[in-house]
Amino acid sequence: MNITEKIQTLRKEKGWSIARLAKETDMPTVSLRVMLSRDDPNRYTVKNLKKIADALGVTVSYLTLEEGEMESPALTSTQCAELKAVIAAAIDEYFTIKQPQSTAALINEPFQQSTVVNDNDIVYNENEELED
Repeated sequence: MNITEKIQTLRKEKGWSIARLAKETDMPTVSLRVMLSRDDPNRYTVKNLKKIADALGVTVSYLTLEEGEMESPALTSTQCAELKAVIAAAIDEYFTIKQPQSTAALINEPFQQSTVVNDNDIVYNENEELED
Protein backbone atom coordinates (compact mmCIF):
# COMPACT_ATOMS: atom_id res chain seq x y z
CA MET A 1 0.00 0.00 0.00
CA ASN A 2 1.27 3.48 -0.76
CA ILE A 3 0.83 6.55 1.44
CA THR A 4 -2.48 7.60 -0.04
CA GLU A 5 -3.95 4.10 0.22
CA LYS A 6 -2.90 3.87 3.88
CA ILE A 7 -4.44 7.25 4.66
CA GLN A 8 -7.68 6.31 2.88
CA THR A 9 -7.83 2.94 4.67
CA LEU A 10 -7.20 4.45 8.11
CA ARG A 11 -9.69 7.23 7.45
CA LYS A 12 -12.38 4.73 6.45
CA GLU A 13 -11.61 2.49 9.45
CA LYS A 14 -12.36 5.46 11.69
CA GLY A 15 -15.52 6.17 9.72
CA TRP A 16 -14.25 9.61 8.79
CA SER A 17 -15.04 11.52 5.63
CA ILE A 18 -12.33 13.54 3.93
CA ALA A 19 -13.98 16.63 5.43
CA ARG A 20 -13.66 15.14 8.93
CA LEU A 21 -9.98 14.27 8.37
CA ALA A 22 -9.44 17.81 7.08
CA LYS A 23 -11.03 19.20 10.24
CA GLU A 24 -8.89 16.94 12.47
CA THR A 25 -5.70 18.01 10.65
CA ASP A 26 -6.67 21.69 10.43
CA MET A 27 -6.19 21.53 6.65
CA PRO A 28 -8.54 22.87 3.98
CA THR A 29 -10.86 20.12 2.75
CA VAL A 30 -10.16 20.95 -0.89
CA SER A 31 -6.39 20.72 -0.36
CA LEU A 32 -6.69 17.36 1.38
CA ARG A 33 -9.04 16.06 -1.30
CA VAL A 34 -6.52 17.07 -4.00
CA MET A 35 -3.65 15.41 -2.08
CA LEU A 36 -5.56 12.17 -1.77
CA SER A 37 -6.53 12.13 -5.45
CA ARG A 38 -3.03 12.60 -6.89
CA ASP A 39 -1.50 9.88 -9.00
CA ASP A 40 1.89 10.38 -7.33
CA PRO A 41 1.55 9.36 -3.68
CA ASN A 42 4.97 10.82 -2.78
CA ARG A 43 3.95 14.45 -3.12
CA TYR A 44 3.08 15.09 0.52
CA THR A 45 4.96 17.65 2.53
CA VAL A 46 6.51 16.50 5.79
CA LYS A 47 4.33 18.99 7.68
CA ASN A 48 1.13 17.63 6.13
CA LEU A 49 2.19 14.01 6.64
CA LYS A 50 2.79 14.77 10.32
CA LYS A 51 -0.65 16.37 10.69
CA ILE A 52 -2.35 13.44 8.97
CA ALA A 53 -0.41 10.82 10.91
CA ASP A 54 -1.19 12.52 14.23
CA ALA A 55 -4.89 12.77 13.40
CA LEU A 56 -5.04 9.11 12.39
CA GLY A 57 -3.04 7.96 15.41
CA VAL A 58 -0.09 6.53 13.49
CA THR A 59 3.50 7.55 12.83
CA VAL A 60 4.82 9.21 9.70
CA SER A 61 7.06 6.15 9.29
CA TYR A 62 3.99 3.92 9.17
CA LEU A 63 2.52 6.02 6.37
CA THR A 64 5.72 6.23 4.34
CA LEU A 65 7.00 2.66 4.54
CA GLU A 66 5.88 0.36 1.76
CA GLU A 67 4.70 -3.10 2.73
CA GLY A 68 7.72 -5.26 3.58
CA GLU A 69 10.07 -2.28 3.36
CA MET A 70 12.51 -1.96 6.25
CA GLU A 71 14.34 1.24 5.37
CA SER A 72 13.03 4.74 5.06
CA PRO A 73 11.80 5.58 1.59
CA ALA A 74 13.60 8.11 -0.55
CA LEU A 75 12.42 11.62 0.14
CA THR A 76 11.87 14.25 -2.50
CA SER A 77 14.12 17.30 -2.43
CA THR A 78 11.22 19.38 -1.09
CA GLN A 79 10.60 16.88 1.71
CA CYS A 80 14.34 16.85 2.56
CA ALA A 81 14.44 20.64 2.73
CA GLU A 82 11.34 20.73 4.94
CA LEU A 83 12.71 18.03 7.21
CA LYS A 84 16.00 19.89 7.59
CA ALA A 85 14.10 23.07 8.46
CA VAL A 86 12.01 21.25 11.08
CA ILE A 87 15.12 19.68 12.62
CA ALA A 88 17.02 22.99 12.62
CA ALA A 89 14.09 24.76 14.29
CA ALA A 90 13.85 22.03 16.94
CA ILE A 91 17.58 22.27 17.66
CA ASP A 92 17.42 26.06 17.88
CA GLU A 93 14.45 25.88 20.23
CA TYR A 94 16.13 23.25 22.40
CA PHE A 95 19.36 25.19 22.78
CA THR A 96 17.84 28.63 23.25
CA ILE A 97 19.24 30.07 26.44
CA LYS A 98 16.71 32.00 28.45
CA GLN A 99 17.94 35.30 29.84
CA PRO A 100 17.65 35.77 33.60
CA GLN A 101 14.59 37.78 34.59
CA SER A 102 16.59 39.99 36.88
CA THR A 103 20.16 41.06 36.24
CA ALA A 104 20.36 42.84 39.60
CA ALA A 105 21.65 39.68 41.28
CA LEU A 106 24.36 39.35 38.68
CA ILE A 107 25.41 42.99 39.06
CA ASN A 108 25.55 42.82 42.85
CA GLU A 109 27.68 39.65 42.96
CA PRO A 110 31.29 40.37 43.98
CA PHE A 111 33.71 40.13 41.10
CA GLN A 112 37.29 39.12 41.75
CA GLN A 113 39.75 40.05 39.10
CA SER A 114 42.86 37.93 38.55
CA THR A 115 46.03 38.88 36.78
CA VAL A 116 48.96 36.95 35.28
CA VAL A 117 52.13 38.04 37.09
CA ASN A 118 54.81 36.20 35.12
CA ASP A 119 55.46 33.84 32.21
CA ASN A 120 54.58 30.76 34.29
CA ASP A 121 50.91 31.82 34.33
CA ILE A 122 50.81 32.27 38.08
CA VAL A 123 47.51 33.90 38.83
CA TYR A 124 46.64 35.84 41.95
CA ASN A 125 43.64 37.65 43.25
CA GLU A 126 44.13 41.43 43.40
CA ASN A 127 42.53 41.44 46.85
CA GLU A 128 45.25 39.17 48.25
CA GLU A 129 48.68 40.32 49.30
CA LEU A 130 51.67 38.64 47.66
CA GLU A 131 54.37 37.17 49.84
CA ASP A 132 58.03 37.71 48.92
